[in-house]
Amino acid sequence: MSLIEKLTPEQEALIPVYREKWRAIALSTERIDKEKAEEVVKAVYTAIGKQQPEIIFCDSPYAGLKIFLKKRNNKLDKKT
Repeated sequence: MSLIEKLTPEQEALIPVYREKWRAIALSTERIDKEKAEEVVKAVYTAIGKQQPEIIFCDSPYAGLKIFLKKRNNKLDKKT
């Protein structure tokens, strides 16, 4: 496979368009489609032959951390 060494003028003209597209996606505050996200994660795990994980959706990273710590503590309590 050969690497691209130079962009065409048409490709260069599209750089601002794609930059703005991905900037808007990165900064979006729209809610995700949970069903679609879950479907994709399950499909990926199936494709790589791994057991599907438990999927948890949280309102924030902090909320996710709290859930993680609670689950971890519950597992530790069961071991003792």
